[in-house]
Amino acid sequence: MNKSPFRYPDTLIIIFAREPHAGQVKTRLIPTLGEEGATKIYKQLLDYAINNVITSNLSPANICITPESNRHYFTQMTCSSQFELSVQSGNDLGERMYNSLIQALKHYSKAILIGTDCPFLSHNDLQQSIATLDNNDMVFSPANDGGYVLVGANAVNPVVFEQVFEQIDWGTEKVMAQTRMKLLKHKVSWQELSAQNDIDIEADLKYLPLHNKFQDFIKN
Repeated sequence: MNKSPFRYPDTLIIIFAREPHAGQVKTRLIPTLGEEGATKIYKQLLDYAINNVITSNLSPANICITPESNRHYFTQMTCSSQFELSVQSGNDLGERMYNSLIQALKHYSKAILIGTDCPFLSHNDLQQSIATLDNNDMVFSPANDGGYVLVGANAVNPVVFEQVFEQIDWGTEKVMAQTRMKLLKHKVSWQELSAQNDIDIEADLKYLPLHNKFQDFIKN
């Protein structure tokens, strides 16, 4: 019997991503950095998120890309053999996240989903999120701006947690608060990990030099 290279082979870590086209990524940073600068920082964040998950060796990885993204951009990466590709589907972010998680839970006991906006999620954070799902239906890592940077679910009650992603004001400071209300209303058990900073707007750029991988980042 072949031994799995992963500590948690029954878990899938999903990264939501898009191909880094100028003018289409990190648009709220364009006034500060310009299209080229915003694209550059997005690519750095994207590469870091993918490599962070892969080097953790915690579980299989999946990069779930937007429909307009070119698959070839991701398959030509040197680490492409270490992840699978899928395509996001749904009318809004909540529906896309739910669909991705529910698809993963058809094949895995647990699924963790992250984006590319937060370079501060450590291997330990990812491991803690997986372990948390042993005793909770869902897990979240809140963002300090009111959203969240990580969400995970187990396969115990996948139908109920669909409600958690409906009628949320995505992209606002209300996201985590509204989500908590949904969790309570539908009696979904959850645990929150430590809050994180994500990189969305000019005010967030001050956090990047605090990260070892972004020490040399200089605003244009």
